[in-house]
Amino acid sequence: MDEFCFRKGIKREFSNARTSQQNGVVERRNRTLIEAARTMSADAKLPVTFWAEAVNIVCYVQNSVLVIKPQNKNPMNSLMKDPLLYVLKT
Repeated sequence: MDEFCFRKGIKREFSNARTSQQNGVVERRNRTLIEAARTMSADAKLPVTFWAEAVNIVCYVQNSVLVIKPQNKNPMNSLMKDPLLYVLKT
């Protein structure tokens, strides 16, 4: 795992279990995902059975759209070498 993270330029950080105070960024990201999935599901009047799919879609969209300022890339482009243009439909 250390070698994979090093090759991909990923900085690993560890925290104690069950201490949300040490995971402020992650906790906020999770809250944003949950709120967006809840809003999207309510607007589309989706049944609860589609909850996991709604969260997956919100996560995919946010990873594709949000931009990391110093590199001027979104999280998906930071992980992949080339942008995934095949997922875009006209």
